[in-house]
Amino acid sequence: AKSGVIDYDNWYYGAFGGHSPWGLEDSPVVVSAVESALERELSRMIIGSNPEFKRLRRGEPLVEQGDPGEQLFLLFDGVLRVEQDGELITEVGPGAILGEMALLEGGARVATLRAVTACRVAVVPGDRIDKSVLREVEQGRRRERSD
Repeated sequence: AKSGVIDYDNWYYGAFGGHSPWGLEDSPVVVSAVESALERELSRMIIGSNPEFKRLRRGEPLVEQGDPGEQLFLLFDGVLRVEQDGELITEVGPGAILGEMALLEGGARVATLRAVTACRVAVVPGDRIDKSVLREVEQGRRRERSD
């Protein structure tokens, strides 16, 4: 697992010691699973495409289930919930690639992505990304779910 927060300077001044919502009490760190090697490769492609960045506040949706799916996302900071039909599917952290299903299937978003913590997300138009790499990521996720 890895920390859901990588923006150390903002974290330190905004959430350390007496500045945290818990005062001087310790709390568990928000963590998520580490991404796959294929997702890391795709992350490099996204960064190389000069992406736009979007910031989300806690609880704010990035996309809603049913929205048109024309963009791919790379989560830089924070943790996002993946919800289908209002139910939690999983939570993902920095390095996660999101939105490939709608791009591959040329349709609507299959899930809502909602910020668990403040987030910073790279947003890339789908036409800047090689669809064959997206298919490999999507197939790997299908295998993980079936195991």
